[in-house]
Amino acid sequence: MTTRLSAIVWCLGLVSVPLLSAAQPPDAGGLDRSPDPGVLGAPSDASAPDAGALDASPPAGALDASPRIDALDALDAPVAGRRIVDRALEQAVGQRAAAFELGFEYFTDGRVESLDGDGRVTDTETTRNRHYPLEGHFYSEVIGRDGQPLDEDDARDEREKKSDFVREARRHAERGERYQPDEMRVDFDHELMDRYVTTLVGTDVVGGSVCWIIGFEPREGRLPDDRRLDRAMNRSTGRLWIAQHDYGVRRAEFEMQRPVRWLWGIAGTLRRATGRLDFRRIESGLWIPDRTLVEIELGVFFGLKTIRRRISNEWVDPVLEEPDPEIALR
Repeated sequence: MTTRLSAIVWCLGLVSVPLLSAAQPPDAGGLDRSPDPGVLGAPSDASAPDAGALDASPPAGALDASPRIDALDALDAPVAGRRIVDRALEQAVGQRAAAFELGFEYFTDGRVESLDGDGRVTDTETTRNRHYPLEGHFYSEVIGRDGQPLDEDDARDEREKKSDFVREARRHAERGERYQPDEMRVDFDHELMDRYVTTLVGTDVVGGSVCWIIGFEPREGRLPDDRRLDRAMNRSTGRLWIAQHDYGVRRAEFEMQRPVRWLWGIAGTLRRATGRLDFRRIESGLWIPDRTLVEIELGVFFGLKTIRRRISNEWVDPVLEEPDPEIALR
């Protein structure tokens, strides 16, 4: 179970728009920076949308309220890519500063599939998860497993986790310290994106949003390496789909290019990790995870055992049960 849950946290946190972090001021010089030259190959679908596809874009009023980047065609691909990413980072900072998510609650269904060497599913575990504000942060709680309410042991574990979270959040608040409850979490910010060369590789329409496609790959030279997760991020390439109307991240894909040594309580190596994350816009300036699909391969016990997992998570709108009239009248 520890391996599964740690993998989920890493994969879902890798490139997601943050829901937990405190607001950080944008880098004042961000728009003036240019990355080192470097271009990811444009994907096969990275072509401009046709006129019919453009009809699915948001209304003009939404476009008028968003910042624009002029004359992108006059810039080379790396410079254009970096400027678009910088605007997206500003949008993410605005989301954190406004704390939109702290007045919001949603549910997701998670699925972890164990795979054999041929990719066949050998075991499946599902969870229902509730995400909601707690102590000035955004908290995620498992409320069901395999289609059933939590059993007594799982429910007790969740209560203890929640109590620990509340206690630590209050302790940090009393000291005036920022609370970062999970070292595996990654925020979409300058600290993350400054480790990559970013390049504009095309445009696309995703879920009715006209998007720029931004390729990213690690810069050469020394990169941040303070956490275990940094080693995986420093070996990952991918693409971001950034909505043109408000610079929200609409989709992200990543692939780890080289294995990385990892410790999950046992000696192991993260051999492979690929994933795709889609986001939905629920109100102006607020984008949250909608669907994710990640595959990982771990070598554990010094490479003697291989663990393969396919991990998915999807937004759900739970059906609320009608109250029993007799109970309601009591």
